[in-house]
Amino acid sequence: MYRVIKVLNNNGVLVYDMKRKEEAILLGSGIGFGKHVNERFQRDENTKRYAIVDREEKKRTGRQVLSGMDPAFLELAGTIVDVARQELGEINPNILIPLADHIAVAVERMQHGILLKNPFHADIRILYPEEYQIAKKSQAMIEKSFGCMLCEDEVGYIALHIHAGRMDEKPEEALHMVTLMKRVAAMAEEGMDVTLDPESVLFERFMAHLRYLLSRIRNGELIPLDMDQYARTQFPRSYRLAGQICGEIGKELNRPVPKEAVGHLAIHMERLRL
Repeated sequence: MYRVIKVLNNNGVLVYDMKRKEEAILLGSGIGFGKHVNERFQRDENTKRYAIVDREEKKRTGRQVLSGMDPAFLELAGTIVDVARQELGEINPNILIPLADHIAVAVERMQHGILLKNPFHADIRILYPEEYQIAKKSQAMIEKSFGCMLCEDEVGYIALHIHAGRMDEKPEEALHMVTLMKRVAAMAEEGMDVTLDPESVLFERFMAHLRYLLSRIRNGELIPLDMDQYARTQFPRSYRLAGQICGEIGKELNRPVPKEAVGHLAIHMERLRL
């Protein structure tokens, strides 16, 4: 059972979930039509529910979270989440509010001619191609809804939000991983004395392996294939560099780095010289 706190528009309602004892947002065609404050109702199966679960958001009421936000941005964000779910699989629906807030601010920036530079745009596009494609579709949806074409840098930030929902993490955590991967790639280029073309298959393959490696280190997961001894004897230069880089990774993630990670990274860095 839900109790109406505030009707956002015909398709959105801020409610109190009486069973879970928390505030939430319900989006669905016509769900807000004719509703009144304190009215109680059951939602149908076609209505989408979005809880306010972010730690910072929890400190505020739903009214404060949504204060000043055009409900149209919530509707659009809900549509983007649905598209992402259909094409990518499971997406944490509770990225709704931060995604809507980001789009609202991005549209306002563009309308005032303010461009927010995204130094990681190219990296995001390469590292998260599926999320980036959803973000590109979002760009067209935003233009249709608000008459405002977001720049490519903003598309990259939207892709980060979608990736965060896919991995059930915060956008700033996703950005931290992108920053770390870019730093490691730069260290690998310098140490191996190579220059990688960001558009090349070689670079994409290396970054994909790096993403896999960092994810396992961050989550404390085992690396199933132990190539440490092989890498140490066959590629001593790459192995030494991989050890140095893994030391930096461990400090950055505040996690122990298993020796298997060193061998794994050394082999993939050696391939950069081919």
